[in-house]
Amino acid sequence: MAREMAPGLVCFDLDGTLVDPLLGVRNCLAKTCEAFSLTMPDETTIRDWIGFGMRESLATLRGLEDPARLEAALDFYWERYREEGVFEHELYPGIFHLLHRLKRQGHRIYIVSAKPSLFARRIAYQFDLNLIFDDIFGSTLQGRWQPKVDVLAGLAIQGTIWPGGVFIGDRGEDMAAARDQGLEPVGVTWGYGSREELASAGASQLFDSVSELDNWLRSRFPQPERYDAFSRSE
Repeated sequence: MAREMAPGLVCFDLDGTLVDPLLGVRNCLAKTCEAFSLTMPDETTIRDWIGFGMRESLATLRGLEDPARLEAALDFYWERYREEGVFEHELYPGIFHLLHRLKRQGHRIYIVSAKPSLFARRIAYQFDLNLIFDDIFGSTLQGRWQPKVDVLAGLAIQGTIWPGGVFIGDRGEDMAAARDQGLEPVGVTWGYGSREELASAGASQLFDSVSELDNWLRSRFPQPERYDAFSRSE
């Protein structure tokens, strides 16, 4: 009798991989810029910011050189994000069913996001994904932005992740962090990083659609579906 395969480890970035945050980020930035008399960044700049720290991004705006004013603008932005921005995200089509299938197979599934964990959890909840994930990791509202390489290193030290799993993201930083921890770096091109960015950072696979990713995951993790996606999470 063939030996049954053990459950796998699948980590996902959030913004640009599972959900599109552009509308919420753009609207909250517009209100912050209006409140603090700042010039609104252009669309290309805003897209470049997605996946990185908001404090560091806001610090590049003229008029926020003073640390106290920068913190005030950041607080204002997060307050707008709390009240409005988290509700202005779109779940990429096909993601819901992909995640449910992985859960039914019994894998360990995590979100590892540059977004503050408070908001990452709230976004997962509003799309009925909170019970799918075994845990959701993100940054803090205050303090220096923590890059993915540091986040994954910390998770490896505490035994949450282990080599041989998969990390799926849309940024080169996701790919580099995955490689550092022995995770297979899988890039998706429907987000905010280019194919060139992902490839140069070492992506082992590149997918242009959720259906392509789903088909590959079926091959990468062929375990049978044995669990109810929700009851297993309780």
